[in-house]
Amino acid sequence: MNNGEFYLADAIDVIEEILSGGGEFRMYPKGTSMLPLIVQGKDSVVLKRNFECAAKKHDIAFYRRTNGQFVLHRVMKICDDGTYVMCGDNQTELEYGIKKEQIIGYVDRIYKEDKEHSLDSFGHRLYLFFWCFMPYRKTWRFVKGKFFGLKRRLKKLFGKNK
Repeated sequence: MNNGEFYLADAIDVIEEILSGGGEFRMYPKGTSMLPLIVQGKDSVVLKRNFECAAKKHDIAFYRRTNGQFVLHRVMKICDDGTYVMCGDNQTELEYGIKKEQIIGYVDRIYKEDKEHSLDSFGHRLYLFFWCFMPYRKTWRFVKGKFFGLKRRLKKLFGKNK
């Protein structure tokens, strides 16, 4: 590893100890599941533990799947049995059955290119209103896919005539 990177599995005990002691942990998520909100290589998140209450709908949770994989996704629903339904902002498939014990911490704030963004801001609430409405998200992904597919076909068609 280079550039100060490490595997989460190697440091999870330390991260959990920091969070359980009331501290914060700043991490730079990898992957595209939380686009457009969190961009790999540009944005970071600050994790905290929430001891006062359980997760709320639309919180962003950092948890470990039963297969050991670490995930940063949004709480979409809290089920009657106390489990959570999670989904990345850039995904449409819901993940069921996440238990409270699997959650390591919650995103307290987001840094977009080192500028702090509050999760309580009007802009973030507006984002939640539109983006977390699943039918809208599915429609957007469908339209975007069709548009870029058409764009590729047009490039192929007109690119050959050059």
